[in-house]
Amino acid sequence: MSDESGGGGESFTRAALAPAGRFKDLGTTPFARQLGLTDEQTNGHWCSQCEGIWFGYTLEAQCPVCGNRKG
Repeated sequence: MSDESGGGGESFTRAALAPAGRFKDLGTTPFARQLGLTDEQTNGHWCSQCEGIWFGYTLEAQCPVCGNRKG
């Protein structure tokens, strides 16, 4: 599944990653929490600077930890 944020990265769901085991969970974005999205309604986005996955609304592009917008 491609990332619609324009970052060219991969998009993941928490449920799909859970069986895979270890990954650095960078959390959920404030916007996704504000919208009241469940885990199933968020997409995971890779952050190369944090080397982890953050979860948010599909069109979000900024890592909530470091602010990276380039995947």
